[in-house]
Amino acid sequence: MKNILTRKNAFEFAQMVLGNAICAFSVTCFALPYDMVVSGMSGIGRIVNILSGVSVSAVVAVFNIILFIIGALVLGKRFAATIALGTFAFPLFMGIFEQMTSLHHLVNEPLLAAICAGVLDGVGLGLVLRLGGSTGGIDVPAMILNRKLGWKIATVMSGIDIAIFLLQIPVTDTEGIILGILYALVYGVVMDRMIVLEQGGYQIMIWTDKISEVNEELLEIGFGTTLIKARGGYLREDREVILCAASNRNFNKVKRAVMAIDKSAFMTITSVSEVNGNGFTYMLDDEEYVPDLKERHDGRTLTN
Repeated sequence: MKNILTRKNAFEFAQMVLGNAICAFSVTCFALPYDMVVSGMSGIGRIVNILSGVSVSAVVAVFNIILFIIGALVLGKRFAATIALGTFAFPLFMGIFEQMTSLHHLVNEPLLAAICAGVLDGVGLGLVLRLGGSTGGIDVPAMILNRKLGWKIATVMSGIDIAIFLLQIPVTDTEGIILGILYALVYGVVMDRMIVLEQGGYQIMIWTDKISEVNEELLEIGFGTTLIKARGGYLREDREVILCAASNRNFNKVKRAVMAIDKSAFMTITSVSEVNGNGFTYMLDDEEYVPDLKERHDGRTLTN
């Protein structure tokens, strides 16, 4: 059990490091070389770099560390622990990629660079955020204002990002502003998709006159089911409805299994952004299908 948890923690740590590296790569090698406006601490670093020549990574590192200390003092050590990795890893990777100048113009078209930056940044942020991590920076003032004044974190972060965008306008040409906006839009879409990657699925509700046969068939082919008490709106007759959750890859198996037994069955299929539980986000020992109800058990023991 401890070995499993250790491997899981190591994998999550590696995933967050990789996410920070990808974010730093996208900003340093695709956004900044083409003079795009960028959000967060990177945007502040870009402004200072233009005005003073100090490297963006150095500015980001200084601001991140200052905010990290403030966050630890105001919000506590537990909060500081959640942003510690991103606080130091992101500017570290930026510094590394700043020295690798051969990677700063991998594409000739600025438009393509904006798309690449958005896709990579979205992937990187998605890897970090899906595990509850952070790249540091503006998360800290947003959390402080939420704790002290009750302001919504998303709203505060959006406001800070907009302010940072606006501050860069005087030192950025029109093309850089437009490309930066495109970059932000792309990474927003990709990030949202990454956060729920492989966690989505379908919720299927099944009305059938062959409730027992359909339910047993779904159990036998490996899908969990829940029987819900319902009443028809027209005849006011009591009946049971099958509720079943299936992954994106497998929900057609449910449909085919139901239709093979009852071609007149009525089904509603709803797309859900995330499905948590056995078979989706963690694995539990499940018994093989047992026809005799009296011999079944709940299967809720963690896999060794």
